[in-house]
Amino acid sequence: MKMDKCLLTVVVGVLMLGGCSARVVTVSPGPLIRVEGQQVSIRCDVAEYSGPREQDFEWMMIRKAIGTRIKIISTFDAGYSHTSLSDRVASGDISVVRLHDSQVELKIAEVKMTDAGFYWCQTPSTDSVISGNYEAQVQLTVIPNTLQVSPLTPPPVRGATSEDILTFGPQGDVVTGAKYARRYADGGIRLVPGKNGVFELVISRMMSTDEGIYECNGTEWTHEDGGNWIKIVESTKEMGTVAVTPTGQSLSVKASSSSSSSSLLLTPDETLTLLCSVAADNLPSVSLEVSWLADGRDLITMERSGVVISNTSSSGGALGNRGEASLERTGGGEYRLGVRGVSGEDGGAYTCRIRAFIEKGGRSSGGGGRWHMAAEKTSSAVTVKVAQISE
Repeated sequence: MKMDKCLLTVVVGVLMLGGCSARVVTVSPGPLIRVEGQQVSIRCDVAEYSGPREQDFEWMMIRKAIGTRIKIISTFDAGYSHTSLSDRVASGDISVVRLHDSQVELKIAEVKMTDAGFYWCQTPSTDSVISGNYEAQVQLTVIPNTLQVSPLTPPPVRGATSEDILTFGPQGDVVTGAKYARRYADGGIRLVPGKNGVFELVISRMMSTDEGIYECNGTEWTHEDGGNWIKIVESTKEMGTVAVTPTGQSLSVKASSSSSSSSLLLTPDETLTLLCSVAADNLPSVSLEVSWLADGRDLITMERSGVVISNTSSSGGALGNRGEASLERTGGGEYRLGVRGVSGEDGGAYTCRIRAFIEKGGRSSGGGGRWHMAAEKTSSAVTVKVAQISE
């Protein structure tokens, strides 16, 4: 008898458990924020149900502009869709994909601004007793695709490949490419945020390996429930090709006179003539500033523009009563100094100083005159002596 009562108790307990099950319908946590034209996927699950293992689902929505429910798509009724959505359903732009017996996913291939609103997932009841929830909702916000990436400087010449340098993440963290980690730590590579979404990449001490096509990739993120960052749109723009000119390594300058000696002897009122010869691997791509110095003091300079500025004159100038100096370009990389009517004041050590400038952005870009001094070299000295005439 005790055995029978125990069995009866177990059976009754099982029956009570079956009758107390409560259906639970859930959808993807929201609100969901997507960009116009992007794909949207909203998952719907049902659990704790009775009846057939494979469950059916219906999707509906309320558009903000309308305020009434619109039927979207169903897993069992081909004619379920509202007439305003039937063409999109037929084309596959809107579809429902079964992931499991109790799980489906609503997909919109290219979301429109008019798709914004509240979405309902509903499951027709197959339970013997109605209990729990049979639908769940989530809000979808659709924003216009306004993300644009554009270079602040026009692309210069030459083509090459590109690779990751820096990534500025949605949480404010900076991730460097493996090749650039040390240079970033040393301050040789910096990311400088500016106003209105402008980010400037600054690379100091450029190397020949920095040549290549530079691209900027902008990504827009949204922070959804659960603490996850979701990428909603990205855009990539080629910023142009950077060519590194190894000017400092190849630039050379030599000062010489008509004689092969490093010294020159003149008599008063003669004309001093010295030649400055400049050589570089890429001489046509740089702009030169040429100066002659006497005993380390600037005598005359030809600026990048070709304008000549002299610190001497026939009546005496900043360097005293020296002869009148002139400077002219006589050929590719050749600059001739002339000093007429020399006197004892014109004796000294003459050197030629070259400063090589590169236009930022490249000459072909019409870059607006932003110049960077890439290298400076000074020649060895030519000693000039002016003989004193005894009376």
